[in-house]
Amino acid sequence: MAKTFLKEVSFGAMRSLLPPQFAVFSCVFLSSICLLVAQDHIDLASISYTSSFERTLEDTNIEAAIQEWNFNLDLPLVINNENALIFGLSANTINVDLSPSPNPETDLYSTTLRLGWNTTFNERWSGTFLVMPKVASDFSSGFRRGKQIGAVVLFTRTKTERLKYLYGIYGNTEEFGLLLVPILGVYYKSADNLFEADVFLPVRLDLNYSLNETLSAGLRFDGLGSSFSLQKDGFNDHYVTRASNELYLYGQLKLTPSLLLRGKFGYSFFRNFKVYDNEDKIDLSLVGIFFGNDREILNRDLNDSFQFKLEMVYRFNLIKNNPKP
Repeated sequence: MAKTFLKEVSFGAMRSLLPPQFAVFSCVFLSSICLLVAQDHIDLASISYTSSFERTLEDTNIEAAIQEWNFNLDLPLVINNENALIFGLSANTINVDLSPSPNPETDLYSTTLRLGWNTTFNERWSGTFLVMPKVASDFSSGFRRGKQIGAVVLFTRTKTERLKYLYGIYGNTEEFGLLLVPILGVYYKSADNLFEADVFLPVRLDLNYSLNETLSAGLRFDGLGSSFSLQKDGFNDHYVTRASNELYLYGQLKLTPSLLLRGKFGYSFFRNFKVYDNEDKIDLSLVGIFFGNDREILNRDLNDSFQFKLEMVYRFNLIKNNPKP
C-alpha cells in the first residue's frame, strides 16, 4: 500500500564513523532522506538549531564556534494503494570561521528539493526512487554557483511490522566530484513498544526508550557531510567540504500527540571544514574513500568540541493501534 511508504521513509540530510580522510559525504539531506525507516509515523516538518562550544582553530589561538539551522518539510501525495508521489524541501545554514581570510566568518547555505515516487511491489517489498536538485554555496553569487544533483534508490523488505530492512544506493555531484554510497538499514520495535532501534548505515544510528507516554530518552549518532561553493573575499572560486561525526544523548518530550521537542547534548569528533581550489577535484568518492585525491587544503581547521541541539518536530501518526508482534 502507499501508506507503507509513509511508514517507511521520511526525508530531511551523509555520514561515517571514520577518520576525516575517509569521511562519507552527502547532502545533509540524506541523513534525513530516511530519517524514519519503516515506522508507524512520519515527521512532516522539523526545525533545529545546533551550536558547538568554542574551540581554537588548529595551530592558532583563535577561538570560534559553529552554529547551524536546519528546516525540513515533506508532503507525500498518495495516488492509490500501491503508489505515492514524494515532494520535499530542506534548507540549511551554517556559520563557521574559515581562516586565513580577510573575513573569516562565513555563512554557508543549502536548499534541496526532493521529488520522487514510492511503490509497493508486494507484501514484502517496496521501493523508493528520488531525484534531488540542490544549491549549496555562500550565496555570494546567488543561485548561479553551487548547483548539485543527487539521486536515491531504496528497497524496503518487511519481515514483520516490527522488523524491516532497507537496501539502496545514493549518488550526488558534490563540489569535489562524484559521490556514491551504498545504504543498509534496519528498523526494530520491541513487543512492549518501549524500545525502538533505527539504523541507517553509514548515515545514522538512533536508539530510543520510552520512559512514559510523554517522555523518552535515547542515543543518537549522525555522520554529516556536504560541500559548498565559495565566492567570498579570500576564497573566490573555491569550495569547502564539511564532515562531522556527532554522538548525542537526548531527551524527547511529547508536547501534543503531533508536536515533539528534543534536546540533545553530545560531542562532534573527526570534524572538519576544508577549503580547496575550485579546480582541485577527485575522481570518485565511494563509501567515503576518495580516489584520485591529491588536493591541497587551504585553510586552518576547527578542533572537535562538545555541542548541543534543540529540535521541534511536527509528526503525523499513521496508525492508532500498536503493531502486531
